[in-house]
Amino acid sequence: MKNWILNFIADERGTAATEYGITAVVMAGGAASGLSLLRDTLQAKQANMITILGEQGAGEE
Repeated sequence: MKNWILNFIADERGTAATEYGITAVVMAGGAASGLSLLRDTLQAKQANMITILGEQGAGEE
């Protein structure tokens, strides 16, 4: 039993796949949060442009 446990601990099969999986999850999380921040920034800028154009009477003839 002791040898089985030591062999199990020393076994590194599947380690690379696990590391790739963790890396993919971290990258996906970073991309999602970055895109969320970008979306919020773009919405704020668009609202600001609409307000400025509305105050200047843009589009009225």
